[in-house]
This record gives sequence, C-alpha cells and structure tokens, in this order.
Amino acid sequence: MSKKDPAQEQEMDAREKALEEREKAFTEDLKKFNMIRSGLKDFEATAAASGKPLTLAEIGKNHFIEPVSDFNPREAVETEAFMNELVTVNVYPDGTQGSLEVVVITVNGVNQPLIRGLDQQIKRKYVEALARSRVTNYRQRVADPTRPENIEMQPMASLTYPFVVREDRNKYGPAWLDAILKQPM
Repeated sequence: MSKKDPAQEQEMDAREKALEEREKAFTEDLKKFNMIRSGLKDFEATAAASGKPLTLAEIGKNHFIEPVSDFNPREAVETEAFMNELVTVNVYPDGTQGSLEVVVITVNGVNQPLIRGLDQQIKRKYVEALARSRVTNYRQRVADPTRPENIEMQPMASLTYPFVVREDRNKYGPAWLDAILKQPM
C-alpha cells in the first residue's frame, strides 16, 4: 500500500470540503428555485412552517371562499354555453389621430382582433369585454358663478370602443347587454 503525501491529503480534504460547500449552496439554490416556481415570493416564508401550526380561528373566517355546496354545475355549463355564443358586432371607426384600425380584446389570455367598421361574429364573452371597457373623462362645472374657484368635477363614462350589436340570436342577449351597459363603473 502506498502512503499518500501529507500535502496531497490536505489538498484532497480541501477539495472535499469545497465540494460539500458547493453542494450545500446548490441545495439551497434548488430550494429557492422550487419556491419561485411554485409561486412563493418571500423566501423566508418557509421559516414559519417549522413553527407551531395555526388554528382556523387564528387564520380567519375566509369569507371569500365559495362553498362547494353552492356550486351548480348545470348553471355553470349554461353560462359557459351562453358566453360562447356568436354575436355579430360592429366596432365604430375612430377618426382621431393615432387610433388603431384593429382593436384587440383579450379574455382569459385569448385575443380577439376586431377590425373597425366591419360586421364580425365574435363570442359573447368578447362583447362583454367591449361593453365593460370604458374610459372616464371629467367635465368641470362651476356651481356658484360668484365663486369660480370652487369647481366640481363631473365624471362622464363612455365606451372605450363604441360598438353596435347587429345580430344576437339569443332572446336574452339584448337584456343581458343592456344590464351590463347600465352598471356603474
């Protein structure tokens, strides 16, 4: 058996120690990466997991969680079918400087381009997005002419992309759209 030189043994020990430190750092980086990938933003949040578990009373009543018992699958399917029906619309052309000829409406990450001035069939969910897309401008009003420094700002909401529905084959469609348009901002 050959005996190793003490200098070689020290070098091997130093290499092993450096490898262990790199492995430890790599493991920590992997944990951070997995936390980022899972959606956790604060790396220190994992420290709370090692403490005492929280009771439901400590967490809160969770008012915003929908109970599963209130979920009606038939109603959900009917709503989904209603929102995917085709409706013929026409987005009015805009004569202002810099306005786009094509309007792009996005619902749940899916884009629906609309060419201004043409009748086009789109799904009802995009019509809802058009109807809810509003811009608010303000008009100044002087309530008392003797005190012109007191100005009231009156909001005036209008559609971002004015449009007209040319055809809706569902008998409930016009009432549905009217209800959306009457809702406040």
